[in-house]
Amino acid sequence: MKYTCLCCGYKTLDEEPTDTYAICKICFWEDDGVQFRDPDYEGGANEVSLRQAQKNFVKFGACEEGCIEFVRKPNEKEIKDPNWKPFI
Repeated sequence: MKYTCLCCGYKTLDEEPTDTYAICKICFWEDDGVQFRDPDYEGGANEVSLRQAQKNFVKFGACEEGCIEFVRKPNEKEIKDPNWKPFI
């Protein structure tokens, strides 16, 4: 079973968020419980806030610009969670 990335909404994580510090291969967001509880917090596992990372993913496909080289498109097994809602 795969779990939903809090940034991009795709089911890519092997463990249920939060506080797993797993990195999504689609958007390169690192799961961080502090940033989940406070989506405007900058720092911790990620330089940008979760809210900003979601905006960035919509804009250019990665949680932050410096991570573009590490991301990829979802494969046929990685579906967007229909119940996921962004903070933006």
